[in-house]
Amino acid sequence: MLGLCLKYDLKALFRVTWPVYVVSMVLPIGIRIFYWIQDWPIFDTMIFQMFSGFYTIIYIISLFCLIIWPIVVCVRHFFNSMLKDEGYLTNTLPVSRNTLIISKEMTGLVLFLISFVLFILSILIVIPTFDFMEFKVLLTSFHWTFRDVILLVLLTFLSLASVYGSITMFVLAMMLGQMHRSAKGILSVAYYFLISFGLQAIAFVFMMAFGLAADTEIGWHLGNSFVTFATRHEWETAMIILIGVTLYNLVIGIIFHSISVWISNHKLNLE
Repeated sequence: MLGLCLKYDLKALFRVTWPVYVVSMVLPIGIRIFYWIQDWPIFDTMIFQMFSGFYTIIYIISLFCLIIWPIVVCVRHFFNSMLKDEGYLTNTLPVSRNTLIISKEMTGLVLFLISFVLFILSILIVIPTFDFMEFKVLLTSFHWTFRDVILLVLLTFLSLASVYGSITMFVLAMMLGQMHRSAKGILSVAYYFLISFGLQAIAFVFMMAFGLAADTEIGWHLGNSFVTFATRHEWETAMIILIGVTLYNLVIGIIFHSISVWISNHKLNLE
């Protein structure tokens, strides 16, 4: 059933996001054309310069929309399909709330990946000196080592885990906002910032505790040992840090998801 839910959610979101994706790929082609013809005598006019400047502004706006619009669409889709009138149909399906929420979260993750890839492609198209064939040759000629592959994989997992944590935080904030009788939207936004501030406060407390522990004799010896290890094993240290941060974001996301499911099952009447 999760596959069917994902299929439905992706179709619903692509209906409102595909225009942004198409525009984000068409506009940079125009920028590239302007670069090619800007030295032609026929286009050496003030009108052409004004038009190209205005076009560039529109392109920059499209880049912001490429990142922001999918977020807005995902939040709106979750709110409408789970928490508003349409939620009556969604929540009466023979599917658990856990599956429904996972589907919304995975859909948001897919849209982020698409937006990120298109964002990079859009930037590369605009760069005058960039050549896709040369880039392909560069990738194939680059001697990938085992460490390079592992680093790339870990960075990818870290990015996905970070986005997943952010998505689940959005979901939890909306669930908490729905527990109130009025001003649910405003309270959802307030809960989002409150959760974000809480995470930062916890991180600050841990940093303070670590700093105080470093002043002790045991802390000093442990710190010295870590610095020695990090100096001798730079790659291993980087891997440990990447894995640790990835697991942290993943655990945070799972906790937020579990709380959201519990709230939807025990605190909200969504049927």
